Amino acid sequence: MQFRARKGGTLEAENYFPAQEPAPEIIVSSDLWSPLQLYSIYRLILAGILFVVGMTNISSIQLGLFDKELFVQASNIYAVIAVIGVFSSHFKTPGFKKQLFLFAISDLVFLLSVVYSSGGLNSGLGILILLPVLLPSILQPGQVSLFLSALTVIALLSIQLYMLESGTNQSYEMFHTGVLSLFIMIISWVAGGWFEKATKTAELARRRGIDLANLSQLNQSILDQLQTGIIVLDQHANIRHLNPTAWDMLGQPDDWRNQTLQDFAPELNAHLKYWLDNVSPKVVSYDIKHWKTTEFTMRLSQLGVRNQGVVLMYLEDTRVQREKQQDVKMASLGQLTANIAHEIRNPLGAISHAAQLLSESPVLDKADERMIQIIQSNSKRMNGTIESVLNLSRKSNPKRENIRLKLWLNEFINEFVIQSSLDKKQVSLFIDIPDASIQFDPMHLHQVMWNLCRNAEKYAKENVSDLHIDIQGSHPSHTRDIMLNIIDNGPGIPEKNIDRLFEPFFTTSIKGEGTGLGLFMARELCLSNGASLEYVKLPAGGSCFRLIFSQSKLDR
Repeated sequence: MQFRARKGGTLEAENYFPAQEPAPEIIVSSDLWSPLQLYSIYRLILAGILFVVGMTNISSIQLGLFDKELFVQASNIYAVIAVIGVFSSHFKTPGFKKQLFLFAISDLVFLLSVVYSSGGLNSGLGILILLPVLLPSILQPGQVSLFLSALTVIALLSIQLYMLESGTNQSYEMFHTGVLSLFIMIISWVAGGWFEKATKTAELARRRGIDLANLSQLNQSILDQLQTGIIVLDQHANIRHLNPTAWDMLGQPDDWRNQTLQDFAPELNAHLKYWLDNVSPKVVSYDIKHWKTTEFTMRLSQLGVRNQGVVLMYLEDTRVQREKQQDVKMASLGQLTANIAHEIRNPLGAISHAAQLLSESPVLDKADERMIQIIQSNSKRMNGTIESVLNLSRKSNPKRENIRLKLWLNEFINEFVIQSSLDKKQVSLFIDIPDASIQFDPMHLHQVMWNLCRNAEKYAKENVSDLHIDIQGSHPSHTRDIMLNIIDNGPGIPEKNIDRLFEPFFTTSIKGEGTGLGLFMARELCLSNGASLEYVKLPAGGSCFRLIFSQSKLDR
């Protein structure tokens, strides 16, 4: 798994199976330009309102009553400054800190001019001074913001003292100015400290958010690299996440997000419901055959509160373990066959050679000739058995190739029909996935198919002209496997023999022909190639041998 940097500091895992979305990212906004841009619009609206109110005299309190000319000049200049401020905040030039303090200083100068020209705080404009004082304390808390608040308070008190000395205002208005000044200093100090802590808390939360997002994506990348299939389900059995292994096990579905497990694996869903109703939160395992093909070991565990948390479903492909066991078994078989070749074959050759020399004697009667024939016949049979076991051990390491199944089967059927002297109509082929390919050793596949078809020819019908072999290939939905059925129209395998059908040296031949190793060898060769071979009982009669190829590839 590779990672690439993502804007904001998180890591993004590059997904390697289709339709996979990245893990959710926690985003904490730290853009301070938005409130400044909004404030610039407020300044423009304020300038327009004060200018219109001052010019039309619609206010109950006359603005500019003390110095009309100063009020008009201040309003005009502020309107221009407000328009410039809208554009400068939009284009973010100059920098944020410069614009913030320029906005606050220009607003305070304008509002103090308006307060003075309107005769002091009795005009009711004192409340407008709070916003330009608070804005630097909120967005850029520090000593500069407090100093600006102190200058504002000094200017207010100076204006009010001048008005009081000139007789424009009454002495009680000085008290109101002192209260407003005290309020401005207190709220500036408190707001600055509080917002500074809030900023640090927000930054810590942003960092923790990035850490959580990175940790979440790291966990997802670890899950995606596991060879165990992982399915994350909510309490309603909806699929929240699949790692690539599980996605492959379920047949590589195109659209699986927020779909129910029932849509892809009914047998998994049935065990999940039983577990939720009767066993949860205890961790348990079940052996599953997905769509009658892929064999799983499913393990379920609960995360969170029962009926509210998520369920983790672990899928282990039992074929992987089976292949490992097969490797060990084949290694043991190779050692065994080497001992057989040494301990049995040499004496058997001596017996056969002695029987041949004895048969050349001119004084043998018919009884002795019959005994010699029995010795030679059984020696050949024993030698064939040893040869079959040796051939099996020699083929323990298959050379898998990519085989186009339909094309290969057509060639095999033509060869089998010719060598078995059958009519081509007696063997039919139907593949519903014409472009399917499998990974298999071609020689091993030929031996398996030849054994199965040859058994049908020998045992299905007494009159071979009545034989019909039907080869059917299909790809069950939501699986990665291809299923190939070889069906004949014979009487089928007796119920009592089905369990022993693939045992070595077991044969159903009435005449005692064969070694009983054909089906055993066919299954072992399938296991060596990561496939499986089983017998399926048909209700209408006939024998059905099913080959299941795992890790198959489909051209979609």
